Amino acid sequence: MKPTLAIAFYPIKPIYSSRILSGEKKYELRKRLPKNPFDYILIYATSPIGKVVGYAKVKMIHKNTVSDLWEMVSLHAGITKDDYINYFNNSEYAYAIELETVKRFTRPFDPKEINSFFSIPQSFCYISRNDFNRLKRRKGEHVQI
Repeated sequence: MKPTLAIAFYPIKPIYSSRILSGEKKYELRKRLPKNPFDYILIYATSPIGKVVGYAKVKMIHKNTVSDLWEMVSLHAGITKDDYINYFNNSEYAYAIELETVKRFTRPFDPKEINSFFSIPQSFCYISRNDFNRLKRRKGEHVQI
């Protein structure tokens, strides 16, 4: 029996979430990852948007030194090298979540629609597969990445 994988809810700055939704950015960069494996990320565009804007299927997770990861992802990271270096300042390792399928919601929505007790996490949280399956039925369009 295949283990049930989790869905990670990620708050992402609007500049980067829009680059994911345009297909320009195919790697979401992180200093650390959740302990449990996950096969999708739910994309929440932070303030001033404050809405869930889409989701993406995870193709692979990459971990490497900060400099080596940059060499691998730089063309599709959606970030400048200076911003990348500043973000990973004092980090030995960097992670890149490689995205393979992205869906942009036609009508972005308030995360309280996931459930009424939902609270925006600082780095990430998990959502249930049932909640995610319900959200996947929302109207949207697939993005070429």
